[in-house]
Amino acid sequence: LLTFNAPYLPWVLLGFSLLLGNSIAVDILGMVIGHVYYFLEDVFPNQPGGRKIIVTPQWLKSICDPVPEDPEYNPPPEDRPGGFDWGNAQERMGGDAGEAEEGEDNQNQNHPHQD
Repeated sequence: LLTFNAPYLPWVLLGFSLLLGNSIAVDILGMVIGHVYYFLEDVFPNQPGGRKIIVTPQWLKSICDPVPEDPEYNPPPEDRPGGFDWGNAQERMGGDAGEAEEGEDNQNQNHPHQD
């Protein structure tokens, strides 16, 4: 198994093409296009007077981008995740939740765990 860093992948693929006797023209063309893309996308826009030349078409964004979520959406109860409604536990128990915790502590002191 060969291990190498990601930046060397094009060179590794070029080496395999040479070993297998395939044409290296496609590998070299890929390296050139990758460098041009990197320059136009990341380097040139950050230069003084530079601008973003490569812009993603809006039709492609509309196909690939997720639909924005509606902040006002309130799902029906059957679509909500299950579990205990911790926010209303105090109302269901009919009292102060702090009293229940104190009672549990007293029980633990009266009945220590035996190992």
